[in-house]
Amino acid sequence: MTVHSVDHVEFFVGDVNQASHYYSRTYGFRVVAEAGPLTGLAGARSLVLAHGGVRLVLTSPLHADHAASRFVRRHGDGVRDVALRSTDTAGDYERALAAGAESVSEPETFEDAGGRVIRATIAATNDLVHTFVQRDDPSGAFLPGRYLPVTDELAPEPELLRSVDHLALCLRAGSLETMVDFYQRALGLRHTYDEYIVVGGQAMASKVVQDETRGVTFTMVEPDPTGDRGQLNDFLDAFDGPGVQHVAYSTDDIVKAARELRASGVELLSTPVGYYSALADRGIDVNIDTEVLQELGLLADRDEWGQLVQVFTRSPYARRTVFFELIQRLDARTFGSGNIKALYEAVERERAEAAVPAGAAARTGG
Repeated sequence: MTVHSVDHVEFFVGDVNQASHYYSRTYGFRVVAEAGPLTGLAGARSLVLAHGGVRLVLTSPLHADHAASRFVRRHGDGVRDVALRSTDTAGDYERALAAGAESVSEPETFEDAGGRVIRATIAATNDLVHTFVQRDDPSGAFLPGRYLPVTDELAPEPELLRSVDHLALCLRAGSLETMVDFYQRALGLRHTYDEYIVVGGQAMASKVVQDETRGVTFTMVEPDPTGDRGQLNDFLDAFDGPGVQHVAYSTDDIVKAARELRASGVELLSTPVGYYSALADRGIDVNIDTEVLQELGLLADRDEWGQLVQVFTRSPYARRTVFFELIQRLDARTFGSGNIKALYEAVERERAEAAVPAGAAARTGG
């Protein structure tokens, strides 16, 4: 397989204008391309948003029979497609089918004066798909002949987000091994990390699959049915099955990013005060004052390669399903295992305060 990075993440949403306004106002994304029936996108309207090296595609239906309409009715707004950059779309597609993947769309070439892009899509699980995207010019048109570029004459904001660091998939109990095997066979990813986590009466298993460069990383988690129901069960109920539970964005300055995003309306999860007094005992020093870490709810951890700082957002969606993470890696390669207890305590407080259980607004295994 030749996949080596996340090309873009597509959300199916009920209202593309409202979703675009949220991501632009809070995270500083800019609309760079658009598509609809007049450009050949039947039955839907779609916007491409960019910030640093992150590309989001927001698509909403124009009629009730469109796939996006069925998706939103079942799942609410959420991630439909994690598209993967490929150097051989046709080859990766054929290898995925040979490994047992189901085809969603065969390889198709989009080409005009702005460049050439070859795409093909396979199914993953429960309406989640993966599109292989081969670009002759990575800086060229998003999808020649289908998406029209949008010119934004405003001065660009400072880039706070660098790339998609990883995506977390929440799975039903008993399906983790099967999904890891599928991602290894169909996408050529490697199983690199696993963990069993117990927090209070809840327990969950977590496994990570990555490409060799770690440009594509999926953390996968399933609840242990012998434990208490918790945040993973909330997500599975609210989303009606497995799906992308959170998207993690890498940043080179998490203090600046967290401050600016919070000021623009992004709700960051808080952390118990006692967490910060224990950092020194854990041998963690990320050169950020403890007062600043606590002010912003930033979490720090270390592994055998280095350290990291991360923070998680409250889900902006009505069903409390998908949420986001900011992560700054200081050579660390894992996902903040030492922070899981603190994060689960934070979200358990949020669940206790809500009249209706919310679909996981804290990190689970990544």
